[in-house]
Amino acid sequence: MKTRSHLPRLDAHALFKGRLPPDDPRSRRYFSMYSSVFGGIVTDPRLMTVPMDDHMVHRGDGVFETMAIHHGKIYQLDAHLDRLDRSARIAGIEFPASESEIRDILLETAAVGQAREATARVFISRGTGGFSVNPGECSLSHLYVIITAPENLVAAHSLHGMRVITSSIPARREDSAQLKNCNYMPNALMELEATRRGVNSAVALDENRCLAEGSNKNVAVVTPNNEFKTPSFRNALQGTTLTRVLDIARTLVDQGHLVSAEQCDILPTEAYTAAEMMFLGTTLKVIPIVEYDGHPIGDGGPGLITSRLLECLEHDMRENEALLTPIPYNE
Repeated sequence: MKTRSHLPRLDAHALFKGRLPPDDPRSRRYFSMYSSVFGGIVTDPRLMTVPMDDHMVHRGDGVFETMAIHHGKIYQLDAHLDRLDRSARIAGIEFPASESEIRDILLETAAVGQAREATARVFISRGTGGFSVNPGECSLSHLYVIITAPENLVAAHSLHGMRVITSSIPARREDSAQLKNCNYMPNALMELEATRRGVNSAVALDENRCLAEGSNKNVAVVTPNNEFKTPSFRNALQGTTLTRVLDIARTLVDQGHLVSAEQCDILPTEAYTAAEMMFLGTTLKVIPIVEYDGHPIGDGGPGLITSRLLECLEHDMRENEALLTPIPYNE
């Protein structure tokens, strides 16, 4: 006997009739989005869509960048766009527009979103064209820009610190480590592993069993001798936040707060006995790690150097005009 389906049949009018309810959390989290597929900017979260046959959706075949908007200015915009270009070149994806045009689209999309504190995400996809794995069926890459609310867990982690483990998921190698692509399944599995083991996050190791990076953040330690150490970029993404924090750490060396600041191999056993340990990234900034594989780090609380680096980075995000790009809001 034939079973009748009770699922509604929707057309565009039925799908989008009425306004988004004011209590819908999407209206408080997603401010504006540009899509090269549509050729414009939308502010209704229901319209912030990506075609299912875009290879970024069903194959993870795309690259992206995440940037902080602080006090109405984008921090380190040029560094992020340069890394987006580097990722696209490694992936063999052509930009759908020039870097200057992408920059202008990003700034205009952020201006339409109106938020002075936000996160900007830029995606370059292989493009639409089908559901195979073959990039050849995509005739044109696509650009998506979305402006969202900032991460909401940063304050708690900054205050109390994170508990982390060594992940069973291995770190990426060489060129693939510098490819910031949209296939984040290994990263998601790292976070799932951490959740199942009752901690906040995880750290991947390289082929030499040395620290590489977190699921979406770089890692660093401060030794008992007051040396700032972080892994090289051989098996870790060249983080824009870490690159800037390395510069800041070297000023702390000049001021006598640190003995040295360098990139080098770090064994987990060395991290266990570190005076301080931290994650670094665009959305988290500088977050203390207070426990690693069950070993308390230092005195088990956020350390002085970690706090000082966070303070210096936040000052940099407010005052360093050379790294800040104003958003042209229409007042």
